[in-house]
Amino acid sequence: MSPRTTGYLSVGFAVLSALFQGLGFQVPVFKIPFLGGPWPGWILLALLTVMGLRLILRPQREWQFSPLTLKQIRRFRSIRRGYISFLILLGLAGLASLDNLVVGKRALIVRYAGEFYFPFLRGDFLPGKTFGFETEAETDYRELQTRSRRENKGDWVILPLVPFATKLDAPPIIEELEMHGDKLSLKEGGLPLNGTAYTVFANNPDQKRQEFQFRRGLKHGDFRGWNEKGEQVEKGRYENGQRVAYTDFSDGQAAALESQAGSVWQRLVYPPSYPSAAHRHYLGTNTTGQDVLAMLFGGWQQALVAAVLYVSAVFVIGIFVGGALGYFGGWVDITVQRFMEIWSVLPFLFVVAIISSLITPSLTVLVAVIAAFGWMGTTSYLRTAVFREKARDYVAAARLLGASTPRIIFRQVLPNVIAILVTLAPFEVAGVITSLAALDFLGFGLPPDEPSWGRLLHEGVDNFSYPWIVSSAFFAMASVLVLVTFVGEAVREAFDPKKFTIYK
Repeated sequence: MSPRTTGYLSVGFAVLSALFQGLGFQVPVFKIPFLGGPWPGWILLALLTVMGLRLILRPQREWQFSPLTLKQIRRFRSIRRGYISFLILLGLAGLASLDNLVVGKRALIVRYAGEFYFPFLRGDFLPGKTFGFETEAETDYRELQTRSRRENKGDWVILPLVPFATKLDAPPIIEELEMHGDKLSLKEGGLPLNGTAYTVFANNPDQKRQEFQFRRGLKHGDFRGWNEKGEQVEKGRYENGQRVAYTDFSDGQAAALESQAGSVWQRLVYPPSYPSAAHRHYLGTNTTGQDVLAMLFGGWQQALVAAVLYVSAVFVIGIFVGGALGYFGGWVDITVQRFMEIWSVLPFLFVVAIISSLITPSLTVLVAVIAAFGWMGTTSYLRTAVFREKARDYVAAARLLGASTPRIIFRQVLPNVIAILVTLAPFEVAGVITSLAALDFLGFGLPPDEPSWGRLLHEGVDNFSYPWIVSSAFFAMASVLVLVTFVGEAVREAFDPKKFTIYK
């Protein structure tokens, strides 16, 4: 790909992202710059536009890698474990960029009364009255899909693969049961029911008719009955399937309601609920009823945005500060080194706790705080490398030719030490993911309504009786960290100068 083509793609992406954001459209992929917040998104689009225009207006020859770089790339691809891990991470990042095409509570396409709607693209919401519900609140597209299938009038709804939002979406789970003789059992597994189940009116599926207690599939315990207005009209008690007590509050009218009840038995599944494909909770729900898989997806998106922001910030600071320390040395080096020594002993956790008590930290704020304590390692590496490179003959030759100091640093020295950043990047990514999870685990991280791996881990540790919570969060986080570590090891080995150096 030529530099000019890259420039056109960068400018095109920036213009489309800005256009969709201005119009209020939530278009997957193009909304990525704004996942970290509005102003970081606009800054990123401005940088993309400037870079693209520079490549367009000042076209250079085709991208050409040096023979050494080509050897390093071939070496990296030959390390199968690291290369395959890199491809898997790219695939996961691409999946996360699809956003509400894969995970979300808004429908992808709705056909209603002969018209088509695309709710997942909207920045605002469509009220329920648009589709025949008596509410001004946002449409529940899962309920709309159920109603469309039940009425069978030609309307239909296509939902994402995981039809739940990554945050603030905990719908009640209603499970249908099966009656075999006088015993009620679950559809999944066929186990006899222990708990509460109820029937509804045949002509009003949203209204309970009778509610019973069951033990080993038999009615055992208190029961209650209501009319269509929701008024209690009867109560009683069962023991081992036999009614032993009964009271009618409606002067005999409750008996007439028996024929109005539907034949379907249901029960309300209280959170946390176990994994179930029938309920489309493929990894179950947490203690508040939110879908675990949707939370993992949202946490992965947060981790990707945090990694990009953190690595960019740390590398920019490391390049400028480390380059200046290594090139100028003297009092500049001594002064900044003493500042780094003082800054490094500040208690990081206490600073985060103070910030969390003063404001509600967003992802950008947390990344900024972590970067404020994480730039010193990269700076030290760059300082050492630049200090070594400035003694080379090519630097002295550039000085004799009259090259300016910025040109020597950015055009001569830094390109020769940039391999250090490549080898550090995977480990910086692993570090920021771990730091975010640790802060959320301790309660100093993102707000409670945001999806977070750390908070999911904390919730799972507090509720070992529901193993799908902690196991899902642990497996997701451990898998990503292992993949990143494999990539880091492969990059470090591929860019090891000893592999391509011959001493005579």
